[in-house]
Amino acid sequence: MRVGVVGINHKLADLKLREALAKTCQKRFGAGHSVHDQHHFILLSTCNRTEVYFSSNDLAVTHSYLLSILRHDVKEEFDHKLYSYFGVDCFSHLTRVTSGLDSAIIAETEIQGQVKNAYELATSYLCLPKELHFLFQKSLGISKKIRSELQLGRGMPNLEHAILQTGKHFFKSCTQARILFVGTSDINQKILGFLRSKDYANITICNRSNARALQLAHVHGVQQLDWHQLAAWHQYDWVIFGTKSPDYLIRHQDVSEEAKGQKLIMDLCVPRNVEPKLSQDPRITLLNIDQINRLLKIRHRCMTHTLVEAENRINEATHNHTARYIQKEQSKIAVLAASA
Repeated sequence: MRVGVVGINHKLADLKLREALAKTCQKRFGAGHSVHDQHHFILLSTCNRTEVYFSSNDLAVTHSYLLSILRHDVKEEFDHKLYSYFGVDCFSHLTRVTSGLDSAIIAETEIQGQVKNAYELATSYLCLPKELHFLFQKSLGISKKIRSELQLGRGMPNLEHAILQTGKHFFKSCTQARILFVGTSDINQKILGFLRSKDYANITICNRSNARALQLAHVHGVQQLDWHQLAAWHQYDWVIFGTKSPDYLIRHQDVSEEAKGQKLIMDLCVPRNVEPKLSQDPRITLLNIDQINRLLKIRHRCMTHTLVEAENRINEATHNHTARYIQKEQSKIAVLAASA
């Protein structure tokens, strides 16, 4: 099966390097940006990983092509922090990723939607080879079945809990804090819904598409801030960023002298939405996605037995599906040869 992947994740690289690679890959291999006759790509980019899945007649040539672009565009040393998989190993890896076994927050559910969205976005721009369709469709199917049968993640602390507990620790009266969500990403929507279920009412949402922000504000019963008014973010106590902006949305020099009180800012994005230098302001506590994820390390230790079973099922399923795929392709070749 002619598929492969080149990637980097939270286990191997810090946020700064992941951010640099994410920007380059979005520019070079994002859907609609990279169209080749010989190479086919699907980019999966989340806060914890950036991966380029590919297929071609010569995987070694495509792999070298990918690396040459990254080496040209990214100025930091990174080769020893990348990973590459081919064939069934690539299949197994994507299925582990889609199941949440390779996530910073073990068994988190957002990754399934992110993988599906990456696949559907690529198919909307490109005519992909059957190997990539097989890879993503089967990985999504296997991971969904395993998550359901093993009840992965049920009852375990997740990102929403970590964010809530951090807010409770930071604010004396957490439910009274003025909260601003910037972006309508899936994770922001999930956190917003979770906080509303905990009786947090003083919430405002701001998004590049004002119509989308208004829609979500109506659904959740919260306020909406127009995008052109984002500069007023300092009027809020707690700001949670979750957008796909390639550039900083707020910078250190933009902080108003009128900003009063201590501010808690959570930047859940890669590339980051908030300039890290903002943390130098004594009024601001800035947390990035890696810092928040550290609060949830206990999750892995509580799921050891279930995770081992999930790994075993993934290995068995991916190898069986690959064997059937190869057998089917060989049968087609034999039929064509006999009819020639």
